[in-house]
Amino acid sequence: GPRPKPEMLLQLPALLPALLLRPTPAPSRAAPPCAAAAADWSRLVEGAPREANLAALEELSAAGAASLWKSAKVSPRPVSLGELSRTTKIPEAALDPTATEYSLQDIQDTFVKVVVGCTVGAVAWAAGSDALGLDAGLRFTGTYLLAGVPIGILAIGSTAPGILFLPIEAFKKATADEEARRGALQRVCKHEASHLLCAYVLGLPVREVAVSDGQPQVVVYDEELAQQPGVFVSADQISSLAVVAVSGLIAEASAYGKALGANADLKLLNEILLRCQPPIPAGKQQDTTRYA
Repeated sequence: GPRPKPEMLLQLPALLPALLLRPTPAPSRAAPPCAAAAADWSRLVEGAPREANLAALEELSAAGAASLWKSAKVSPRPVSLGELSRTTKIPEAALDPTATEYSLQDIQDTFVKVVVGCTVGAVAWAAGSDALGLDAGLRFTGTYLLAGVPIGILAIGSTAPGILFLPIEAFKKATADEEARRGALQRVCKHEASHLLCAYVLGLPVREVAVSDGQPQVVVYDEELAQQPGVFVSADQISSLAVVAVSGLIAEASAYGKALGANADLKLLNEILLRCQPPIPAGKQQDTTRYA
């Protein structure tokens, strides 16, 4: 079929709440008029207080208009990585939360090219500057600066390897064609739609679906609250919040074989687990994450 236009994809995050929260007619013969149902759903307002939107959703659910709201239940239990892979039918490598767009082989090849290039450049600078009769101090400085580039890359790569690929990613983003940009945006939409759907069926109200710089983001009240200073998370909330946190990773891994946008989600999940009251041990934290 025809490909969706970019502007349609940009509108997708704004349409997601309407698609997921679309009221379902009650099975009763005395179904409420469309105008009354629309008035009820209009009580859901982006950015409104949590209690207001939660009360509106509970009323709609009781009336049979929000059948998916709080329809999923969680029953936490220990889960091994092997069981997780078999259940989701996703390879263990694809479930690696530290996965990046670049493999270890890519990093090694890039480093070898940098070392060779800097070595050739340093030798060429030393020989060329000497042939041109440049100042000895200038020759010395230029040679050592070029030779020191691999050392600097090694130092950065051992502490924050992601920084090394920021220039490459910026270049790829700036030179990407329309199809590549559309694919990247679709990936983000799948990731955020999974957060939205899981929060909805688990009974966690969504504050808003925001779009910043063309990128959608689902904001969940309870996730925001869990990040406030001095706030602790009760044990009965942990499992639902964990499901919402990892849902984007699973959506990406299921659709594309690898999750690239899960670092922030896993950082949030780790913070939530550390704020649990009563505290849970490290082994149970892993079980909670895998079950989610």
